[in-house]
Amino acid sequence: MATLRIESWLDYLSRLIPWGLGFGLVAWAPDANAQDKPIGGHVGIAIPFVTLADPVTDISDQFTILTPIGIGFKTSQHVIVDFETTVVSPVDPAGVTGLVVDPGVIYDWGSVATGLRLAFQIGNRVNVGMIPLVNVPLVDLGGAKWFVEGAFPLFYVPKDVSLTIVAHTGVGF
Repeated sequence: MATLRIESWLDYLSRLIPWGLGFGLVAWAPDANAQDKPIGGHVGIAIPFVTLADPVTDISDQFTILTPIGIGFKTSQHVIVDFETTVVSPVDPAGVTGLVVDPGVIYDWGSVATGLRLAFQIGNRVNVGMIPLVNVPLVDLGGAKWFVEGAFPLFYVPKDVSLTIVAHTGVGF
């Protein structure tokens, strides 16, 4: 298996971040067709299943419960700027509760939504991450929706890159 050098990941991240920020600014721009700008939110629970790093770890090595909480601003018919924070609770083995700040832009395609978040792990060594996601609403609860989501946090900490596969469920309102 070929290994990628950290410098190539940094180059890749340095090219993606300006695009993500640019997309976010465009998404935030007022849309003349969106007459009202509803504010919504979400709360849920998420579980990381596997982390591809050195070493690779899975849920049997570290069981962690994530509690994502967010508030979103619909800037057009399909675009939501979402400000999320995630409480990170290592359960087994027990550890220190952490916090991830991960604002992002979500595009609602109708039956599925996709998005990209910029993320920072508070209290850890200097880091930056990107979190691509795919969100599927399951049940309309009358003013709220139960959803499932796959999230794929990619974090860079100096001399280390990790990719985690996370399953997330919750209620969006």
